[in-house]
Amino acid sequence: MKFIPVKERENSCNITGSTLILPAISIGNVPQLAVDLLITTLNLQRIGFLEDENVIPVVGVNEHLPRGITVAIEVYQSDDNKWTIIQQRAPVIKKKWHIFAENLLAFIKQFQFSKVILLSSADATRRIDIQLTSLPLRILTTPSFPNDIFEQATKLGLKTLEKTSNDDYVLKQDKQDNDLPKIPGGGISKFLFHKSQQENIPLIMIIFFAIEGDNTQDAFLLANYTNSLLNLIPQQEIPITKLWKTPASWNYLFGNPYQQELYQ
Repeated sequence: MKFIPVKERENSCNITGSTLILPAISIGNVPQLAVDLLITTLNLQRIGFLEDENVIPVVGVNEHLPRGITVAIEVYQSDDNKWTIIQQRAPVIKKKWHIFAENLLAFIKQFQFSKVILLSSADATRRIDIQLTSLPLRILTTPSFPNDIFEQATKLGLKTLEKTSNDDYVLKQDKQDNDLPKIPGGGISKFLFHKSQQENIPLIMIIFFAIEGDNTQDAFLLANYTNSLLNLIPQQEIPITKLWKTPASWNYLFGNPYQQELYQ
């Protein structure tokens, strides 16, 4: 995995030591949608790309710039260099996910991020009783993650993901980390968390219970809790109902009319 800065930001971007927020490609795409909200609302600038041969290459129109393209993995940053956000718009090639996760871990270690916020989702149909009667979110933290943020998560009502005794869905790759709760539909989430534990990386995973479909409202909720946890946008300044700006690309999400111009 290689970080490639855009030419106009080549000499000004500095991601070393910042806080990294990134999505896991997981059920319902809730993490990616939440990252869309963060990037658009915070008006973050694209500072570069991540190139990795294990991700399906895609290209599209860049909605934030009058000219330019969007690619599979893009890196954004706040003007004060405090927040670095990755947006991944394409899935990993089948059977290459573990290599991609290892490459991502190497990238995190290379730039020595102060802490890592991994947004993920899990199959809501696999919940146990206690998960049905509480917030549709859970967290997992590595031992080195800052305790003050963990305490804030507890105040917000975010519980640690429970390990279920009745979950017999165990992939061969998971046998090395069976002490962790299962995250069905979570993509690389569990593997990356396990490796982060081993490498002493300060990481918190925020998991949203989701199903496939129109998950825009779920994305708002995940973004709200991420913001409350990290104070990205002081909520006292903006009413919560008007807090988030949606990107233009959401006009063509699930359930909305398609662009007829594409087929003319």
